[in-house]
Amino acid sequence: MPPGADVVTRWLERYRAGDRVQVWAEMTNIGADLRGTPDWADAVAVARETMTRARTNVELLIELLPAGGYRFRQSPQAVFVPPPADVEAQLDAFEAKAGRMPLALRAWYEHVGQVDLTGAHPDWDFAYPDAFVVAAPLDYLASEFAEWEADRGTEWDRGDFTLDLAPDSLHKADVSGGPPYGIAVPNDGIDGLFLNERHQTTFVNYLRIAFAWGGFPGWNPAAQVLGEWARPSGPSRSVIREIADRLLPI
Repeated sequence: MPPGADVVTRWLERYRAGDRVQVWAEMTNIGADLRGTPDWADAVAVARETMTRARTNVELLIELLPAGGYRFRQSPQAVFVPPPADVEAQLDAFEAKAGRMPLALRAWYEHVGQVDLTGAHPDWDFAYPDAFVVAAPLDYLASEFAEWEADRGTEWDRGDFTLDLAPDSLHKADVSGGPPYGIAVPNDGIDGLFLNERHQTTFVNYLRIAFAWGGFPGWNPAAQVLGEWARPSGPSRSVIREIADRLLPI
């Protein structure tokens, strides 16, 4: 469907009416071709609406999880860090050097910020719930890009640049694991693959999965590759689902 067709110009209306997954699929399929078209503003509005809901969910999880006995590893100030007042200027400066982020990730930085839900619950029987984390400050990303750029063409050249946004599920549990979850840039598109994460999906769909499992996407059986001994059982999964039912669909 070309960007000017009627079905595209009503994305925000359809998203609010509940057609959320299909709307994101359509925008993502068109990708970078949306930039510079009349429909770009509609795509930005959907991204803003999505990340506003995501922020509401983060704030709910910060309230609901401790109320149920969960204890965050980080200090309260580090569990959730809202965007700084000059976030748009910081994003512009970063993208001028490293290239564009996908729209979804930029909207996350503009409307949500940094989140780190790692921690533990004394009654949970699952060691690797893969607590939701997107905790990479923009100044850290800028320093990582500067280091990557300095290494280009040398024996330390790492190939394409990737924004490292979160440790993998094992590192979150203080076990040696694999590479961090991240998104490759530049990416002029609407959404990007969330690299190295077991669901092998886009950033927005990863958020959708994380909230569907109460902030712990590792509880999703589709993502569990460990042995039966490491998988959750008992009442803790139902508690997670009860929390998830109180979150907004994105």
